[in-house]
Amino acid sequence: MTSTTTHDRPLPRSYMPEEDKAGLSQNAIYLCESADAKEAGDEEASWAWLALAELPESAEYILKEGCGEEFLRAKGFRI
Repeated sequence: MTSTTTHDRPLPRSYMPEEDKAGLSQNAIYLCESADAKEAGDEEASWAWLALAELPESAEYILKEGCGEEFLRAKGFRI
C-alpha cells in the first residue's frame, strides 16, 4: 500500500460519529469517513478522506484509469 496524499492540510469535515471510530485503524477511519461523506452528499469531503487513505496499488490503478491523474492530484492524491 502507498500513501496517496500529503498530511499538511486540515482534515475534511467529519461525518462519522466518534463512537463508531473506536477500535478501527486510522486507515479504516479514513475509508469510513469517505463513505459517510459520500452518503451525506459531500463529494469534496468524500474525495478528501479517500485521498488520506492508504490504498492498494490495484485500487490506485482503477482510480487513475477511471478519473485521470490530473483529477486525482486536484483532489489531494499524491499519484
